[in-house]
Amino acid sequence: MWSPPAAPANEADRLAVLATCGLMDSPPDERFDRLTRLARRLYGADVAFLGLIDATHQWQKSRTSDLVPASVPRRDTVCNVMVNSGEPLVIGDMACDPRLAGHPAVAHLPLRFYAGAPLMVAPELVIGSLCVMGREARDQEAFDFGPLLDLAAVAADEVELLRLNLDLARKSQVDDLTGLLNRRSFDEAMERAVRRAQRLAGPLSLLVIDVDHFKVVNDLWGHQAGDAVLAAIGGVLARQPARAQDTAARYGGEEFAVILPDTDEAGCDAVGAALLAALRAENIPHPSGGRVTASIGGATARGENLDDLFAAADAALYAAKDGGRDLYCRSVVG
Repeated sequence: MWSPPAAPANEADRLAVLATCGLMDSPPDERFDRLTRLARRLYGADVAFLGLIDATHQWQKSRTSDLVPASVPRRDTVCNVMVNSGEPLVIGDMACDPRLAGHPAVAHLPLRFYAGAPLMVAPELVIGSLCVMGREARDQEAFDFGPLLDLAAVAADEVELLRLNLDLARKSQVDDLTGLLNRRSFDEAMERAVRRAQRLAGPLSLLVIDVDHFKVVNDLWGHQAGDAVLAAIGGVLARQPARAQDTAARYGGEEFAVILPDTDEAGCDAVGAALLAALRAENIPHPSGGRVTASIGGATARGENLDDLFAAADAALYAAKDGGRDLYCRSVVG
């Protein structure tokens, strides 16, 4: 009977590495497409694919045909076994393997043979796999893993190169003062998050944060003091929220934004409230005699109204300002 494997002990590190690759929900890439084409030809397979596994889903970065879905819930993917084991996996006949009894792939896909090699981009961190599958069962004892492991290693090298290039790019895309992403990087991250939400038909939430009475800090204490305030707030946003998939950025001036993938209205409220509490706890001095406060606006959208998400979060921010500042408000999209 199929039982989805539990997340590995290094899951947080694994997801963090995957996030730095910038590959999830990215456009087609010939560097990976040629590897899946070659794997299919070498093994005479009906389909080959390179899948990446995040916290909830496996997304096929490259696939040679639509015999396998573009996205699969993580609990339903055989490749997830390799995330835990770090070892290649071969199943000669999925229809007869008792471990896969009740597995959706056995019930719904016209495929019986499976072989996969883990995509390992850091010591003991598996972010996905390179796999071949066939309509006919095969002798798993006779399967030669050599070419598949070599191709998976090439894919891992390509991913590592992408990570290095992205790291260099991030240094030009990070706000020097706060250490958060800058406006351009935020816009790119937002585009990726929207594509993902549309593909999964799931929720996407956004928080926008504005420092209250920030001009007073600059006017009375000078711009160096203002910079220190922004840096302190950036530090809070870098720590809270702490999920690997969330993206915090300095959007402009004293305005910040946080993208919350896979987060519904209740989750948006929880993160917004926690962030407000964290900013209050920072207790940053204000020249008025009190502490620096911030207003937060939140909004949640789904596939049909994602274009209105930022406008709704901005409207909620103004509602928080109008309500007296140092508040979190959420508005309804659409």
